Amino acid sequence: MKFKCCFFVIFFIFLSCDKNRIYSEFDSNLENNRWSSNDSKEFSFSIENEEVADVILHLGHIYDFQFASIPLQMTITYPDGHIEVIPIDLKVKNEKGEDIADCSGDICDLYYIVKNKVTLGKGSYSVVITNKFNGAYLPNILGIGVQVKE
Repeated sequence: MKFKCCFFVIFFIFLSCDKNRIYSEFDSNLENNRWSSNDSKEFSFSIENEEVADVILHLGHIYDFQFASIPLQMTITYPDGHIEVIPIDLKVKNEKGEDIADCSGDICDLYYIVKNKVTLGKGSYSVVITNKFNGAYLPNILGIGVQVKE
């Protein structure tokens, strides 16, 4: 029991050490590791001061994913009401058919920079990620998330 408690304390200390992280959220609420085509994931956050940051898509999937890429769409609503729609063809495998993601066992985490060094003004933001896969659901997805880092 002491080992488990120590592990979690060290784990949370490690997570809190990323001083460059402005926002990070990961939604793993998917039934049977299936991301339904009608289940867009929404993330909301606020920026206290103007920041130059990267907006990063985080996809968790099962090792040896069956598709080479995934069609997605990211919609960003800025504090001034401006809406930006970004189509994404998320590459999951390289030319050799190997997973691009960082994998540990059967769990893989793929991070994709959607906006690089963009100036984000003070205010509230909304990011919606939509699965554009041509089917009822995208299989073997563990979760989807957004990170904003300096």
